[in-house]
Amino acid sequence: MYVCLSVCICIYLFTAQGFVYCFCFHIASGRMQRTKRTLVSLSNQITSISSRSWMSREARDPSLLVNCMQGGLLLFRINPDDSLVLKRQFSIMHTRETIRSIFCPLMSFRQGACVVSGSEDMCVYFYNVDEVQKPMVNKLQGHSSPVIAVSFNYNESLLASGDSSGTVIVWNRQE
Repeated sequence: MYVCLSVCICIYLFTAQGFVYCFCFHIASGRMQRTKRTLVSLSNQITSISSRSWMSREARDPSLLVNCMQGGLLLFRINPDDSLVLKRQFSIMHTRETIRSIFCPLMSFRQGACVVSGSEDMCVYFYNVDEVQKPMVNKLQGHSSPVIAVSFNYNESLLASGDSSGTVIVWNRQE
């Protein structure tokens, strides 16, 4: 969810059929209306989405991060009319599990726009969204099952990753 122009709040929802819907809640009137429906991935199930009003100092566009089975990790720019434009696609193993990814707002503020994702190959991946040639900047190994969830603490000094067997690993960031 992100705030646009201080008069409405936009909420993004997804379907298993590959659609992302944008609903705008108008604060003054209390009305909610659907503004956009976007086919993100034909016949590939979406498993999670995450939005940010900005990525980094250099990339101030609102963005939407979408995990898609068979399609990997998709990063969209959100236009002022709430339409989505594909900005980047990252390859992750994602065929059967519900994989979740996140933005790294503090790390992005210091080092360029960054996202983190789990994967069915039992690894956690860090991607620099501005890097075209080699976007993967780090790969964490240690799980024995597909990594399905990742989450930072408040200052991004710790990253928790959870796998499909129920194991949670807390990673401590080294400067």
